[in-house]
Amino acid sequence: MSELEDEIEILKGEIRKRDKIIDDLRLELAECRGRVKELRSENRSLQDEVNRLTVLKLDLKLRDVQRLEDENNRLEHRIEITKGLLDEARERLDVLERVVEEFRCQGFADRVRGRKPESLIYYDERFRK
Repeated sequence: MSELEDEIEILKGEIRKRDKIIDDLRLELAECRGRVKELRSENRSLQDEVNRLTVLKLDLKLRDVQRLEDENNRLEHRIEITKGLLDEARERLDVLERVVEEFRCQGFADRVRGRKPESLIYYDERFRK
């Protein structure tokens, strides 16, 4: 029976070796699960940081767009005012040219009577308020 007992001892030794391997694998599995948990947590933190930075970047772009829109509106307003002033000056020059031309063409009798040309009357009403 000693052969049988020897074989039982050998098998018990193999069982102990395999139990040790199983225990080592369980320990390694637990460590891996812990590391996976850490990596997931780190991934969440990194994703949160990426989201925060993306929002900041979009906020900066929005501020730039708003600044550019404000500047554009200011320039458009300035252009409108300048255009209005130029249009008025152009009209004034046209009327003054007509006044000068009418004075040139005015007869002696109209000058003696002090008669004003029609364009001068229009100029006085339009521009000398």
